[in-house]
Amino acid sequence: MPSLTRLVAAAAAAAAVCVAVASCSAVGLGSDEKTWDFARYGDAPKAGTRSFVLDAWVPSDATEIRAVARRAAPEESVLTFRSAASLAPTADCAALDPVTAAPPLSPAWLPGSPPTAGWSCGDWTVVAEEGTVWAWRG
Repeated sequence: MPSLTRLVAAAAAAAAVCVAVASCSAVGLGSDEKTWDFARYGDAPKAGTRSFVLDAWVPSDATEIRAVARRAAPEESVLTFRSAASLAPTADCAALDPVTAAPPLSPAWLPGSPPTAGWSCGDWTVVAEEGTVWAWRG
């Protein structure tokens, strides 16, 4: 029969594991998704080998930049930012009406019913409304 000391030690170890698992989940370490937040365009990486970089179509006045991507498939990602710049059709973006691709992820900041017209910017589907831009790929 185990001693009282061993039972107390085992219970303490089990409690520590439960707290560690809960803490990891609370900060997203156990999550399938990775998130990024940048206050303004200048804070976000635009090139390199980092796991997140802004694409060339994102306007330089972008603020409140948030993104989320799957850890196992980073090409599946969703992005939002605020901008006063127009995303009129350019060499990088073509008008898209109707938008048929659905976002691969559903972060809380993504509207339940995004606009139905937007742009195709490389592999991104982009929509905007009243200065807020949402984009997704994958």
